[in-house]
Amino acid sequence: MLSRTLTLYIALSFGMLPLVAAAQPAVPSTKVTFKKGSASATVQGRLQGPNADTRDYVIRASAAQKMSVELQTQSTSTYFNVLAPGSEEALYRGEAAGEPRWSGVLPVAGDYRVGVFLNRAAARQGKSASYALKISVVD
Repeated sequence: MLSRTLTLYIALSFGMLPLVAAAQPAVPSTKVTFKKGSASATVQGRLQGPNADTRDYVIRASAAQKMSVELQTQSTSTYFNVLAPGSEEALYRGEAAGEPRWSGVLPVAGDYRVGVFLNRAAARQGKSASYALKISVVD
């Protein structure tokens, strides 16, 4: 049987989890819209380590549309991920794939996130990277 002190410690620890999660800094996000008559947009940004955060770009799209994403950068440590609405599992993981471009048919309607980031080693070394991200969505 657990001692009262240990039981209290466990209860307090689990009670603090929401506070720890709430203390995480928010990832900066930008809504990407296409100009009238255009199916693509290009956004530009800069990441700077050691506090380089992911920059999220949010794109509203419908199921069965095709999305294409291309990252242009001089940095070999800059990547992007593509996440479906309401999911933390990436449709595309740039660091694992090693390619600066992705395209795929979208499984559901909603707000897709494209997150651009420096890998941890580069961020810890204080490296920086400028980039341009071209996002296209077509029927």
